[in-house]
Amino acid sequence: MDIFISVFLMGLLGGVHCLGMCGGVVGMLSAGLDPQVRANPKKVVLFHLNYNLGRILSYMLMGTIFGLIGTLLVQTLQMNVFDKVLRIFSGVLMVMVGLYIGNWSSSIQILEKFGTKLWAKLQPLTQQFLPIRNLRSAFFTGLLWGAIPCGLVYGALSFAVLSGSMLEGGLIMLAFGLGTLPSLLLMASLSTQLGLLIQKPWIRRLSGLLIIVLGIMALWMPIKSMIFDTMRMNHSHGVISFFKPTDFDYLV
Repeated sequence: MDIFISVFLMGLLGGVHCLGMCGGVVGMLSAGLDPQVRANPKKVVLFHLNYNLGRILSYMLMGTIFGLIGTLLVQTLQMNVFDKVLRIFSGVLMVMVGLYIGNWSSSIQILEKFGTKLWAKLQPLTQQFLPIRNLRSAFFTGLLWGAIPCGLVYGALSFAVLSGSMLEGGLIMLAFGLGTLPSLLLMASLSTQLGLLIQKPWIRRLSGLLIIVLGIMALWMPIKSMIFDTMRMNHSHGVISFFKPTDFDYLV
């Protein structure tokens, strides 16, 4: 359950990053709607819900695929070592995302470049759904937009791999997607005000700091386990070496 809470909080606290990555399409979604639709707040919300439904479903599909990758890795690698290494990697990614959101480091963008080739192939497909005129277009725009290169998403996907399960991988990304939902729905109704708010340095720094804390917590668990394993191994060796083989020669 801790892993679901962690990825949910990562999505929630990383909302300022989500608005930077997806804020453009959210604004474009609103601007492209028919004036009669824009005049009806309930219809506008319905369009944005469809967009976000497609986006979160995209995350879940990726989580399922990465969960499958985790399953295959578990079957081929030494799970004890693999688990700890991946947990450390997930924690490092969270710290990098926090540093980026707080405007302290942009190193996470190096990782985002790995997804640019896939996005370059998918982005032209979004053009056939723009401008958004109906709920179907909103859904498929969100479905495609979920593949946009994003360090925050990659951090959550590392936990999906860690789960070693297709089902849990999908559920982990569902939790992450739900965490990002409040920010993007607020963006739809308070785009200008919210856009100004998230530009405030203290908002970004506070969000980044909280994600860094989550990352350090994620890092500490496998490191603590490795320290404990090392101490236990050293203690075990100490007990064995207490008796020398020559001490038992008289029994032969």
